[in-house]
Amino acid sequence: MGLERSTDPPFVIRRAEDGDILAAYAVFRRSLGAYLHRLGFIDSPTITDEMVRESWTVRRTWVEHLWRTAAENWVAVDPNGRVVGWAQSAERDGHLELTFFFVNPDVQSKGMGRALLDRAFPRDRAAHRAIFATQDPRALSLYLRSGVRFVTTVVDFAAKPRPTTVTTDLEIEPIMPGPAAIEVIAGIETAILGHRRDIDIAFLLDRRPAWLARRGGKVVGFAFGARGDTVGPLGVLEPDDMPALLAVVENEAAEVGVPELFFSTPLANAVAVDYFLGRGYRIDPFVAAILADDLSMHLDRWIHTNPSYIL
Repeated sequence: MGLERSTDPPFVIRRAEDGDILAAYAVFRRSLGAYLHRLGFIDSPTITDEMVRESWTVRRTWVEHLWRTAAENWVAVDPNGRVVGWAQSAERDGHLELTFFFVNPDVQSKGMGRALLDRAFPRDRAAHRAIFATQDPRALSLYLRSGVRFVTTVVDFAAKPRPTTVTTDLEIEPIMPGPAAIEVIAGIETAILGHRRDIDIAFLLDRRPAWLARRGGKVVGFAFGARGDTVGPLGVLEPDDMPALLAVVENEAAEVGVPELFFSTPLANAVAVDYFLGRGYRIDPFVAAILADDLSMHLDRWIHTNPSYIL
């Protein structure tokens, strides 16, 4: 089972089991709530069971997908059998990404976070590693000691979608789920991120509208649109092509009546930043960072997957 014990206070680190998923998600929500309260974003750090269940209803499909496809999935359990910590990673095409790393705020103890991180995010697990990180100082200290470095800051640009027009020579067409769609999108992702994510692309194609952009018959970009307030990812081979795809996503969202869009945007993507600011998008106060041991990702032409569990 890979058990490890500590006595300050006592806890056990073990591999996650199917029955742990909701308890692990509750640790994530409560830890995130405490963090947002420390930043002044919410009035109370208390996340009730009802709030966890409501959030779970919205995010369940995503969390279950990542749970099923995890490379490493570990929990910390207290002497009463309660899950009090959770760390999970996903490996795609030789790239390991930390997807969840949270400890219940009422039991944070010396050694628990490091023990979880060492198992879920080992240095020797993959060719490259990355983290979509909050700004929590304790977590950042552990991340930076694990061998990753700062790549870029990430913010959410938010607004009610409104119809817009962008002049472009691109031919933009809807794309349907299937092996051909996965292959062409994976090619763009490899050029930008350095790895492909077939299983995640297939998951997204079944749940979000998507488009390909062509120039002279060659695919040069793609975009996943909105279902609810979540969009992405979007990627283009040339940064200047980003506004055309952003406009397609925004127009479709406005047409179907999406009340608000959140684009998770690396600030390295100057073209997208100019698009959002020019259209009056606001910057959500929650700020994150991309940390990685490979600094060659081309995030100047990328919009992240939202919700921000993976790149």
